Amino acid sequence: MASGPQTRSRPVIWVLRLVALVAFMDLFMGFPIISTYARSVGAAEATRGFIVAIYSASNLVGNLGAGLLLDKVSRKWLVVTGLALTAALLYAYGLVDSPERLLTLRVLHGLTAGILAPGAFAMIADYTDDDLHTRSMGLSGALIAAAAVIGPLLSVGIRAAADSFAAVFATSGTLMLLSAVAFIVFVPGAAPARANTAPRAETLRPSQFISIVRVYLGVLAMAFAFGCLINLLPIALEDAGAAPRIAGIAIATLSLAGMVIMVSPLQRSVRENSRARAIVSGLALLSVSNIALGLFGDSALMLAVFPSMLVFGIGFGMLFPSLNASVAARTADGNRGVAFGIFYAIYSLGAFSGAYLPGVMPTFGVDGSARFYIPALILIVALLVSARLRDLRG
Repeated sequence: MASGPQTRSRPVIWVLRLVALVAFMDLFMGFPIISTYARSVGAAEATRGFIVAIYSASNLVGNLGAGLLLDKVSRKWLVVTGLALTAALLYAYGLVDSPERLLTLRVLHGLTAGILAPGAFAMIADYTDDDLHTRSMGLSGALIAAAAVIGPLLSVGIRAAADSFAAVFATSGTLMLLSAVAFIVFVPGAAPARANTAPRAETLRPSQFISIVRVYLGVLAMAFAFGCLINLLPIALEDAGAAPRIAGIAIATLSLAGMVIMVSPLQRSVRENSRARAIVSGLALLSVSNIALGLFGDSALMLAVFPSMLVFGIGFGMLFPSLNASVAARTADGNRGVAFGIFYAIYSLGAFSGAYLPGVMPTFGVDGSARFYIPALILIVALLVSARLRDLRG
């Protein structure tokens, strides 16, 4: 019996997962310190917000650009280039002495880092048998959930121990360089031939195109809900009189729940015929979590927050690998880079808009805990569109 890419290439896949982990560690390590770092170099309040947000905007452009390049040049060397350039930019944070230079650096950082996630996940799909896509993406997604827990803690710890912002960025840059070395040594220049898989057309059929658009809608709704949660939950908890650490514990609960689901035996049973159900169920759980936060936010938020985070984490754990696997299953080597570039560009757009829009919702009369109903509504719309299981399986 011929062994498939997954069986023959497990060490390679784990190196690819390492790249995804390091890319998201870089993102999450920056979250707790970038605003205060911008203030330390003289940025005014409005400028600080722009400096924080511009990374997501340039990262979106980087995702799209990487998607185009991943199908035209060597994926291996494009990812290595992204790792090396991002490492150099991370070391350069220690040389910043003005808001203008920090803003420029954030734009460049977002562009180069935008290569890493689409590149890593496209190559993971290249090295994975079709019937194992969901399980493989689940294990990869669990590492990202781990980065969401470890990254902020590591960042704050380094900042406190070294009394230096530059030390945090240098640590992230060193992780990038080590990953680049591992990538050069262990990852071949070309993906393996698929012994058990018939070649697929490079051009998507209309039914495939429709189904992948529905997948992208699920990505947008999921990322928007997550962005809203990161913005709204700390404020809602503060208004409810909770200590600041409660918000961090709540987000950690979400991340840990998602990680457990992603590595659980459940992922082994998710195949093409059940992936759509996992997507719909995940969207439903995220919606239920937001509705609960909206209902209890004004009176009993402390009673609702941890059950809601548990439900949100379970839903996220079901969604993320199934959405990634759906893209992998509907693309061939010649268009997979573009597909994953669009995937992560949409993810960046959703997270950015989800973090930004709650601030302007009061202008339209939506305030307080009622703001949690907006992501719930978007999730329900995505659920209704995705509920046509036959199309999603196509």
